[in-house]
Amino acid sequence: MSYFKSTPVNILGNNKLRNPQLEAYIKIQDYFTKNPQGEALVVLPTGTGKSGLISIAPFDVSNGRVLIITPGLVTKDSINKTQSQLDDNFWINYEIIFNIDHQPIINEYETDISQEHLDRSNIVISNIQKVVNNFGSSLVDRVPKNYFDMIIIDESHHSTAESWQKVLDYFTGAKKLHVTGTPYRGDNQPIPGDKIHETSLSEVMRSKYVKFLKKETVNSAELYFTINDRPGEKLTLEEVLELKDRTWIEKSVALSTECSLEVVKYSVSKLNELKQLSPQVPHKILAAACSIDHAESLVNLYKSTGLRTEIIHSEMDKDSKDRIFKKIENHQCDVVISVNMLMEGYDHKYLTLLSLFRPYRSLNAFAQIVGRVLRVISDEEITDFDIDNNATVIFHEEIGLNHMWSEFQKEIDRSKVAKIKEYTLSDFVSDTERSVNQLAEIQVDGTYISSQESFLTEYDFNALFEARKAQILSETTNKKKDLEQLGWDPEQIKLLEKALYDAELKKFSKEIDPELLEKRPHQARKTLRKLIKEKIDNLTADLLSDLNIDPKGTELAPRFSTLVYNLAQNTPNDGTIVRYIQTKLHKRFGAIDKRDNETLKVSLDIISEYIHEVRRLING
Repeated sequence: MSYFKSTPVNILGNNKLRNPQLEAYIKIQDYFTKNPQGEALVVLPTGTGKSGLISIAPFDVSNGRVLIITPGLVTKDSINKTQSQLDDNFWINYEIIFNIDHQPIINEYETDISQEHLDRSNIVISNIQKVVNNFGSSLVDRVPKNYFDMIIIDESHHSTAESWQKVLDYFTGAKKLHVTGTPYRGDNQPIPGDKIHETSLSEVMRSKYVKFLKKETVNSAELYFTINDRPGEKLTLEEVLELKDRTWIEKSVALSTECSLEVVKYSVSKLNELKQLSPQVPHKILAAACSIDHAESLVNLYKSTGLRTEIIHSEMDKDSKDRIFKKIENHQCDVVISVNMLMEGYDHKYLTLLSLFRPYRSLNAFAQIVGRVLRVISDEEITDFDIDNNATVIFHEEIGLNHMWSEFQKEIDRSKVAKIKEYTLSDFVSDTERSVNQLAEIQVDGTYISSQESFLTEYDFNALFEARKAQILSETTNKKKDLEQLGWDPEQIKLLEKALYDAELKKFSKEIDPELLEKRPHQARKTLRKLIKEKIDNLTADLLSDLNIDPKGTELAPRFSTLVYNLAQNTPNDGTIVRYIQTKLHKRFGAIDKRDNETLKVSLDIISEYIHEVRRLING
């Protein structure tokens, strides 16, 4: 049995993982069980946990080695850091694996890597340029076609279809998984693969997995243009539109020092507001420039306001880039000006303000740069979520980005619909039915998750692990004190303390690992039921936002009363839709506590179809 099939992992039921990660993981498992040589696509918004999903995706799925392909060095470094033994190791920090000895063997593909090290790998990481090239030193030149059982392609929209196709054609028998934040390539062609899961931006904003997002534009009180054909003449916007196209105007605004200065001043004022409200959080501005020359002019504008400003661009050598990244990480700058950099794979949560000094023609590129400011700052660092996790995108009104922004605005509007409250049966039925059935809620309608079912909470492996870690820490601390009193060398004590801690964790792992394997179906059941509820809630909120219907109004209940048994006339609109969806699921699949795991998966998949049905019913 392969490493990924035999290793005990805590994934389903793990309360440290986010719902989008769990749902995507379940879809990945299900898809490759049915399509062992298939090609799948998962779309997760930036900041939702894409690198984490990549880290868990092979477990209980892959029958052999896994190849993770990234588009470039920054993204590769981001994935590497997630899986590093020394950095923020995802498997350990998120309690996926309890025993450090059970972690996979990871190697980065370099041309000089020995075949022995390559063969010992469970995971090989590389960028696309090293997997396939014309120099005879690529990975496909080193290994046979059946070398990998699973290929995970991170952000494949950055490369041309031809480069990916060479890889996929070579490893044709492998499971192929694309994971991306946006489902289009740079050439605006869709990424290949069956789209098995997509999490909306509205859902992750509503759940506070990412920052809130808003747009603020700068509009000059008086905007004049000069053109070569009419030297010395100042033309208004309306006048120049008769002579030039909109693209010319947008480029002129982007490169105008006067227009740029307005955006600079406004973004600096917003940064100063943030620092005044929350001085302990090192918020920063990310600025996107048209070219290196343009970026250098913006550096001067920002520096003139007194802010520490750095520029980073694709033509810098690696040492220079690393030096700038280190300055950013160490909060030695306030403004980062980017030219075709930081587009992907660079995750610095303190980038909160985005100043755009260039037009975008591709929604993919626009979405990627906006994604740089979405990563959430943790609760223990902030003054208030609404202050510190409220990203602002700033640009000039005439730079031509409002049509791009409209795609985000729809998701933002949806996200503002509050999460649906925990309804009980008494919220939905009439007063008469309520009095008759006070002691028999489950008999009236079996569609709702009853408080009488335990939800299998007795298998909370996170809680067990945290309790055991606390106990081990207490024991090792006491032993440390004893050794200090005996006069041991501090360095020796430190080494012994770590050895004792690791040994006790391994001992605990041996105790808990059989349980992890045995309880996988139970954990899957618990997770599926949670995801069904969350998906109904989120899609209902999105629908009400799209139709501009007040979630707490009551106009839908009379219209659905003939479709939903004993629906009270004063049921809130969100509750009416939830009840309708649950009724449909119950009629088709039976009571939720009686459904097996496969039926629960189908229930999860069909919710979107029922939401479309509700939309048709409401629209008539």
